[in-house]
Amino acid sequence: MKPVLHTPLIIVFLLNFLFSYAQKDSFFCKVKMPELDGSYMGGCKLGLADGDGTARGSHIYTGQFKNGLPNGTGNYYYSDSQYYSGSFQDGLKEGKGEMHYARKPKPDSVIKGYWSGDIYRGKKYITYSFSTTEAFDQTEISPSSSSGNTVSVEIGTTSGSPSGSRAGYVLALMNLVSPSGCILKTESSYDSDFKSYRKFELASFPCKLFGTLSDGRTFEIELYKAANWKLRFYQNK
Repeated sequence: MKPVLHTPLIIVFLLNFLFSYAQKDSFFCKVKMPELDGSYMGGCKLGLADGDGTARGSHIYTGQFKNGLPNGTGNYYYSDSQYYSGSFQDGLKEGKGEMHYARKPKPDSVIKGYWSGDIYRGKKYITYSFSTTEAFDQTEISPSSSSGNTVSVEIGTTSGSPSGSRAGYVLALMNLVSPSGCILKTESSYDSDFKSYRKFELASFPCKLFGTLSDGRTFEIELYKAANWKLRFYQNK
């Protein structure tokens, strides 16, 4: 008597096996950092590392992933015996953490504090730097809590009267440039009697920007954290 082959069951078994393999193998699940491009074991979503996992290339990272990049908390081991333990966003050190420098046989040298845009910022969490040639009556600079790649600039008055400089004409953003070329394009803009608004798409972070207003004053800002940023400059009129 010939054995009965349950074809549907075999197909289900093979699909489950391939799915399980795809969840763990780097051939199916990609990590979007050249330094970690080698082998990967862990969670996978739509072909990208997602969830808890470990990636091994010239460097090693074990921790949380999102969209193929370290995102959340984890440990990142460099090829020179250094390692970082802490928070990540979009593959960059972002938030609280500590960097360990091996000094065998002595204990590690450790730097603790906060990083933003992959750079150590000190004992406080600082996500931007800002300066202007002439202060505004109100300045609001805020990043979104989640990742993003835009910056909007809004200029207006707190009294509801037409936005203007001391010369009496509408105060507006005349120019915004980046020496590093991190501005991709203007997404939207409008001007009214009471405010001027511009929104830009950014290519990368950290991003340094220089702005010029219609009354001649200028400002400089460097955005460390990848986010959707809102810059609001207001005058009392």
